[in-house]
Amino acid sequence: MQKNRIALRLSAALAACTAVTLMVSGVSYAHVESDPTAVEAGKSATVAFAPSHGCDGSPTINLAFKVSASVTDAAPIEKAGWTGEAKDGVVTFSGGSLDASIDTERFEITFTAPAEAGPIYFPVVQTCVKGAISWIDPPNADGSEAEHAAPSIMVIAGPPTSADLTPAEEEESIDTMVASEESTTDVVAATNSDSTVVSILTTAAGSSDSDSSNTGLIVAIIAAGLVVVGGGAFAASRRKM
Repeated sequence: MQKNRIALRLSAALAACTAVTLMVSGVSYAHVESDPTAVEAGKSATVAFAPSHGCDGSPTINLAFKVSASVTDAAPIEKAGWTGEAKDGVVTFSGGSLDASIDTERFEITFTAPAEAGPIYFPVVQTCVKGAISWIDPPNADGSEAEHAAPSIMVIAGPPTSADLTPAEEEESIDTMVASEESTTDVVAATNSDSTVVSILTTAAGSSDSDSSNTGLIVAIIAAGLVVVGGGAFAASRRKM
């Protein structure tokens, strides 16, 4: 009976650790959303980008967006408490502080859309008081969404319809963008996840931090849970002896 109780305690601890792990890792795979999600080719547009969280609970203090080579006249829209700047193909927002729990703040960029229809990407490095996250990855080769996906916008030949502006199912949306990718010559360059893009954006953001990762935190949570419960189980077994 005592062994069964110990086994149950260990199982409960593992379940709790797993739940916390899922919650923590789920935060990492959120997005920097764009609104609207579609704009008309060759026309002026203003798109808002909304970070959905900070870096493991740390407030956001800088956003640096790499502007696609096919986009012209890109500039930040003034935002209270923040300083916007457009320089060398990068639009930055700095000087402010965004609480990690707030997901409704919008950072707007105005630009002229490419004349050619297809997806465009705005890779962004989100710098926090502690850590940074590089949202710079294009869709995976199989069409699925990347772990740290770059914000994306679809350029439409005519005025976007309500259907164009309505978020589609993730798989369908990604497939559509991948299918159109051949018509956008700088997509790969704009979303290249190598050190060049990260270096450009982190330099613009004034940060040398690498991507924030939850791996260490996840391992620590699981290890701590096992140590605490394992120690309790061992103590309980000793008392029974």
